[in-house]
Amino acid sequence: MSAGENMQLALIGCGSIFDAAQAAWTRLGNKHGLDVAEYDLLTMPLTSTDTISSDVTAYLAGMDPAKVRVFAAVDHNALNHARLDAYACVRLRGFKCATLIHPDAMVEPDVQLGENCWIGAGAIVSSGVRVGNNTFIAAGTRIDANVQIGNNAWIGLGAALGNHARIGMHSIVGADVKIAANVTLGRHCVIDVPGAYATSLPDGTFIDPLFAFPVHIFGNTVRSTG
Repeated sequence: MSAGENMQLALIGCGSIFDAAQAAWTRLGNKHGLDVAEYDLLTMPLTSTDTISSDVTAYLAGMDPAKVRVFAAVDHNALNHARLDAYACVRLRGFKCATLIHPDAMVEPDVQLGENCWIGAGAIVSSGVRVGNNTFIAAGTRIDANVQIGNNAWIGLGAALGNHARIGMHSIVGADVKIAANVTLGRHCVIDVPGAYATSLPDGTFIDPLFAFPVHIFGNTVRSTG
């Protein structure tokens, strides 16, 4: 796409990251060759996540996927499913997604980020890190060297991931959760109680204030590890 064409980035979503991306637009960085200085910003707020697919479809109607990139900014950690719905809707309609890095984040040059990812203000992402598509890393996080994070994950405000940690797809690491080096979290895991964790967890493990002990999800059955 040449610089003379009418290029646009559609910011679609709701929440704090939607607001942060809009506020920092002229200073934002990007990991996929998108020069945001050459793009006009279209802001498309969502009033509800209940109708996210139809709302995103309506927003994109009539737009040319060759001239528009999209960033789906649905950021609340309990709404990973809503962000995935928005992202899937965008991709199924032939649009490519941008990955945005807040200007006040520090990201090493060799970090590999998928599309529709967000790196928040004050985050530090070290060398050798790999992040899957549609994953958000909130403000003030620390991601140490050679960490791997799967698709559609959420790393919360002030969280920390130690060297060589592995976070499975669709998993949530909540605010102020510290994951030790070499720890692996499986797919669909949730840790939403602040503190330090040094033990790997299998797929479907929940550590949440609602439960006295960590629980595992087996099919339709919830079992406590306590």
